[in-house]
This record gives sequence, structure tokens and C-alpha cells, in this order.
Amino acid sequence: MGAAALGLRLVLLALPFDFAGPDSSSYWDMASSLASGQGLIDPQATTARPPGYPVFLAACFLVAGGPSAVAARVAQAGLGALCALFAYGAIEPRHGSRAGWLAAVVVALDPIAAGQAPFLLREALLMALVTGVWVAIVRLRGRTRLLTLGVLLGGLVLTHPLYLLLGPALACADLVARGRRAFVPWAAVGLVVAVAAGGWCLRNARATGRFALNPVASTVPAHELWLTSSCPNLWLSGDPTTGFQAQAWAEERALLAAHGVEGTKRELYRRARENWSEHPVRSLGRLARQNAWYWLEVPGAIKLVEHPRLHWVRWGLVAFLWVRLTGVAAAVIWVWRRGWAPHRFELALLAFFALAPALLYPIPRYLAPACPLLDGLAAIAIARSRGWWT
Repeated sequence: MGAAALGLRLVLLALPFDFAGPDSSSYWDMASSLASGQGLIDPQATTARPPGYPVFLAACFLVAGGPSAVAARVAQAGLGALCALFAYGAIEPRHGSRAGWLAAVVVALDPIAAGQAPFLLREALLMALVTGVWVAIVRLRGRTRLLTLGVLLGGLVLTHPLYLLLGPALACADLVARGRRAFVPWAAVGLVVAVAAGGWCLRNARATGRFALNPVASTVPAHELWLTSSCPNLWLSGDPTTGFQAQAWAEERALLAAHGVEGTKRELYRRARENWSEHPVRSLGRLARQNAWYWLEVPGAIKLVEHPRLHWVRWGLVAFLWVRLTGVAAAVIWVWRRGWAPHRFELALLAFFALAPALLYPIPRYLAPACPLLDGLAAIAIARSRGWWT
């Protein structure tokens, strides 16, 4: 099944399409600098760019003998194949080999998961790390489990700062289920994550004077909290009609020019608070609508509305996405009724992807790293309906 997953992802690389996202160039520049041995000469190049994905790209470049988009995409295809194997490993011990194979098949053929391989964006790496956390929790025990979880969660934090919340989410679920017995193991995991994140923060403090995961100050998440409570779009990708995003970006640029980063952050936070205090129902409605599209539109896809040639793909995926989401809901209901504790980590992972970006300005690709988890939960529902449960 790993070979089938790899083959499908390699086929996608041959499509006549420019698989470049809006952030690809900055990742490429950082990785090229690292691979050439120059390090991060210009700290400004790391604005809002943690080192995880650039380090991965740099490793691909070193293996290929130089900067190579093909090498990076082939490596990401390999990560996708690994996710299919990880899904089997996470499902099989508790639900049997047939359910495990079904999960692997769904992950291998999942068009959203497969579609991450060609794009030079961090979602493919995040997907592999998240699925690695899942299978490590299920398969490993003792110190090996704690060390592996610490390394993987540290890698996630260094790839996307939002994943700083994932470890606490998993720990809280375990603490509720097992009580104080879970405290020491998760404290050990947290120590490993703190070493990884703290080392990067110290590097930033030396290079830029900021002890933070982001080495250069930015307006995130202030501008996203403002956008979420201000966006009038009924459809998540309706910006060409309303022009809201373009106007918002222009206004933010004007604020930055007049007040700098810190002044702009204060102003955007003030506007977000004002929206919620003066118009709580309207702000809540906008937040709920955007999060509904986050789950129901095209989870994991780069904004396909920007690429007319793939517009039909977006609609073709809706049937798959909604069927999978129905399976996920059925699995959650069944697990909850049967007793949630044995599946507490799956529920915690799902809660993280539902809640962590909820207040931010959600774009569908934020959900891409959850594809193997969603596919696995849907496989559990199918296994339950077919009587494959063990």
C-alpha cells in the first residue's frame, strides 16, 4: 500500500501545473541558504518562517546535490506513502487488520492528502509529523514513546507555531482519562519540546533580539483575529466578488507604514475587541460561517479558486470530503458511546484541528495535516458498520 501511495503521488508530479504556493519562495530561499552552508545570513528572511520545513528542504537539496524542486517533491511523496503505513499502524492494533488496511487504502488514495506532495509548502511535512505522533502513541511504550513524542511534537512546533497547542491537548485528554499518573510522562515530553523550542528561541534572541519562535515581529495573529470578526464574505473564497481581503491587506500596509508592527498589532487587536464587544452575535456568526466552510469546502487544498484550470477539481472533491466527514462524525459518536478513553488521543487530535485555528482566519489547507486521522476515523466507522471490529 505504501508503494501505491507513492506511485499516485509521483504521478501528480507529472501534471502540467505550477505547484507553487504563496509562501514557497521564502521557504526555497531559506533552504538554499542552509544547504549551501551560509546559514541564515539575513534574519529578515525568516519572518514568520520557523526552521522546520526549510531544514527539510535543505536536506533534500543536500541529497540531490543542489537546489531541486523535483527532489523535494519526491521526498514529500515518500512522506505521503509513510502516512499510509502509519495509518495502518495506528488502526490495526485496536480494530484489526482489515480496518487497518482500509485506513491505509483511504490515506493512499485520498486526493487531498496526495495533493500535498507536489506543493512546496509545509503541509506535507506537518501531515507526516502529526501521523507519526498518532502511531507513536498507539504503538510505542515507555521511554521510547516519550522521547519519540517529544521529538515529533518539537518538530511540529518548529514547523508551525500553532502546533505548540497540540502537546497540551494530548496531555489534557490523557490527564482526564488517567488522572495524576499521566502527569510525569507528559512533563517529560514537554521538557523535550521545550528544549527544541527554547533552542530556536535562543537563536532568535541572539540574531534579532527577540526571544520568540518567530524571529521577526509580525502582525499575526492580530490581523487574523480582526479579519475573522470583520469578513463579510458568505463564501470563504468569495474575495474576487467582495474585494474584502485586498482592501484589508491595503489597510494593514497603511497601518504598518504609519505605526510600525507593534502599533499595528495594538490597533488590530483593538478592532477585533471592538467587533466582539459591540457586535457579538454578528462576529460569532461570521466566525461560525468561516469555520463551517473550513470543514465543508475543500479541506487541505491550496486555494483552487485562484487556479481556474483546477476549478472543476474543487467541486469534484466535495463528494469525497462530505462522505469522509460523515464517516468521521459516525466514528466519533460510536467511540463516545462505547467509552471515549481508549480513543482519547484521536479525539484530542481532532479537537486540536477543530479548535486551534478556529479564531484565526481559516484557510482549507490548515486541515491537510489531519487527512490521515480523518481517513482513519472514517475507516473505523466503515469497519464498525461491516462488523470488522475486533
